[in-house]
Amino acid sequence: MNPKDYYYNRFREQFNEWINTTKAHEHPNEGIYIPVQDLRQENLAHIPREDYMLFHCALAGTILIDQVMYTHFKEDYPRFQTMTQYPKIEYGISNMNARPWDITHSGIGLTTLEKFFDFFVQDLKEFFQQNKFQHSTWEAVKSAMLNDSDVIGGSRGEILKNILEKIK
Repeated sequence: MNPKDYYYNRFREQFNEWINTTKAHEHPNEGIYIPVQDLRQENLAHIPREDYMLFHCALAGTILIDQVMYTHFKEDYPRFQTMTQYPKIEYGISNMNARPWDITHSGIGLTTLEKFFDFFVQDLKEFFQQNKFQHSTWEAVKSAMLNDSDVIGGSRGEILKNILEKIK
């Protein structure tokens, strides 16, 4: 299945089912938090084998853009959060956000990650072009990602950096 079809046709349903197996909890005015430990195999048993890597890639992508918006575009974040309803993944029940790349380290191939982010970055570009935020233009979001060492660090971040640099 290609990443776009997966993201728009299966991810949300699988994600919602996964949430029901986790210790997801709401922090007032911040959204849903899920402990990273809840990414255990037994909590993901409902996800078909062929979707397993794409699920992790989609989860990492949603976590990443949510963190970028929260960190770099605080004035636009409330609207973004209302529109997307993206969760936060935390270490333990600590209120410390997990790094998106940590979600993709266990058995998630770099080729799958690259294919997913080829789609996801283009999708983000279209999202920011269609939804006019006060400060969060596509160019500003792209620049924020390229200048954030947490986003572009490591082998996974390097993949994202190369994709971002190709997209105008």
